[in-house]
Amino acid sequence: MSRFNSVEIFNSRVEAEIAKGYLKIMGINTQIVADDADQLYPSLDAVKGVRLLAKTEDVKKAKNLLKEK
Repeated sequence: MSRFNSVEIFNSRVEAEIAKGYLKIMGINTQIVADDADQLYPSLDAVKGVRLLAKTEDVKKAKNLLKEK
C-alpha cells in the first residue's frame, strides 16, 4: 500500500486540476483532497485550500516539475 504526501496546496480546485493534469502527462499520478463538501461549497477551497497529493516517492519530482512550469 502506497503512502501519499502533499505536493502543494492550491487556492482553488481549478488550479489543482490543472496541476494534476500536467503531472499526469509527466507520468505522475496524483489525488486531489479538498474539504468543500464534494464541491457543493467551493468557497471553502479558499479558506482551507485544495491539496494535491502524490505517492511519497514521487513528491520531490512532482514539486520540481511544478516549479519549472
